[in-house]
Amino acid sequence: MDLSKLHTALGYSFRDPAVLEAALLHRSYIHENASSALSSNERLEFLGDALLNFITGSFLYHTYPDLGEGQLTTTRSALVQTRTLAKFARSFDLGDYVRISKGEERARARQRDNLLADTFEAVLAAIALDGGWEAARDWVLPLLRAEMENGVAERIDYKSALQHRVQGAVNVTPSYRERMVTGPDHERQWTIEVWADTVLLGVGQGASKPMASQEAARVALEALDEANSALLPLLESDK
Repeated sequence: MDLSKLHTALGYSFRDPAVLEAALLHRSYIHENASSALSSNERLEFLGDALLNFITGSFLYHTYPDLGEGQLTTTRSALVQTRTLAKFARSFDLGDYVRISKGEERARARQRDNLLADTFEAVLAAIALDGGWEAARDWVLPLLRAEMENGVAERIDYKSALQHRVQGAVNVTPSYRERMVTGPDHERQWTIEVWADTVLLGVGQGASKPMASQEAARVALEALDEANSALLPLLESDK
């Protein structure tokens, strides 16, 4: 396979092209060609996932000093989620270069988000192995910065992030309660509270219940950050 165009698109020239080729080998291709001595890109994907989390965490830590631990975690999750990584992969047309089985080809697997995200992580690892982790960092940082500038923080699912945090700490699922609805029919304003058992975690307002609930969850995450999660032990004391 001629990967010269891909080298140009990636903006990185591999000293050892075989490393890039390995990053483009999907497991379905290996299963279909079991007699070959090739290995799938799954190990590279594993390495790329770990490296991406570190680079993203470091980027957010140094670039956004006002973000607390909870906000750092949720923002990182948004940056490295499957949909975002698939978007990055499409910007390089990685799907065109992945080697997959005939069955997956018929199923049009090349444009599946999961496959593209996994391939992106494998390529990141390949760059790190070929040129050092700094080369991988320098390659992926512009993508992360651009995604932040495109407002990724505004698309964070704060409710899921809060649920993950509270359940992980005290095994309680947050609940949302409507405090009030104000304004005329065409300009309704909801006020929503989020509780964890008997502890009020946050209050949010919005032009709809979902918007107000998301805002309440965001406020709760900020409160937990500012209190260094001191609210959570209150739940344990109530049991």
